[in-house]
Amino acid sequence: MEISYERIYSAQQCAILKTMATEISREHFAPITGVAQVDYMMDKFLNIDTVLNEIVRDGYIFEFVLCDGVRAGYLAAVNEGERTFLSKLYLYREYRGRGLASAMLKRVKEIAEGSCSVYLTVNKGNDDTIAIYRKWGFEIIDSVVTDIGGGFVMDDYIMSLDL
Repeated sequence: MEISYERIYSAQQCAILKTMATEISREHFAPITGVAQVDYMMDKFLNIDTVLNEIVRDGYIFEFVLCDGVRAGYLAAVNEGERTFLSKLYLYREYRGRGLASAMLKRVKEIAEGSCSVYLTVNKGNDDTIAIYRKWGFEIIDSVVTDIGGGFVMDDYIMSLDL
């Protein structure tokens, strides 16, 4: 199995990303948050303009992860100096359990070069994902409820991994 990464720069890639993210999120998050919140979040946070602004203005790195040349998932992270924010790390169901997520975390650690830690937010009801992050050494350091508009909130743990 060959794992590689494709940096996302263009509007066309952002459109592919949104389609991919919507498919993965509906499958994974709809049972936790409901389809309406998933669709709202995709339209708000993964529209082409928002992603391109995060890349150009904020320095985020968005990448597709490829398994044997096929787009299997995606990640997004931004190095903030002392720490790096892991914004997104998602795989299609059929690619889970093959070591790709661990490879993606390794890639995030490369993005985090010079940082002391990597942190992320994860939905409190996302038990399987929380267990994976714990297995990788992340610890829950806080929790936060964020009003994202549209009558929706994100009820998350903040997890951190010392590097």
